[in-house]
Amino acid sequence: MTMREEVTSAQLRSAAGMFPSGVTVVTTRANGVDYGMTISAFASLSLEPAMVMVSIESTSHTLPHLAPGKPIAVSVLSDVQLEHAVQFARHVDDRFAGVPIRREGPADVPVLEQAAAYFVGTVADWAQGGDHTIVTILVEDCGVDVTREPLHYHQGRLS
Repeated sequence: MTMREEVTSAQLRSAAGMFPSGVTVVTTRANGVDYGMTISAFASLSLEPAMVMVSIESTSHTLPHLAPGKPIAVSVLSDVQLEHAVQFARHVDDRFAGVPIRREGPADVPVLEQAAAYFVGTVADWAQGGDHTIVTILVEDCGVDVTREPLHYHQGRLS
């Protein structure tokens, strides 16, 4: 029996890229400052209680603002928000510049206007998953705009 070589990052990225996913922007508000980032690793987790989850690179500068108990929103981007997906993925001073938002929940977390759907809640817990942190979210409010089509991420491309 021969040992199989370890899977490389490039192999895993290529194989996982064959699975199309939606694109979200995860946001929070801490000490009067808005924070946000583009995330494609999002999933529904539980119906009872209502929970979703995101996976965030553990070195993210936004992650410390998403500690358990903190407010959080997830905007599921629509197909007219490709520029927002790119903007929130960049390392810029103000990722919210020029992006229309509304405030939701008691903590006034930002939710992107024109999103196909949104979830607002509280960070429930963290779990380590290799070089990422899995963030579980207790959903307190959510909604959908049935007139919008979701933005997709597939093979490294947004469409």
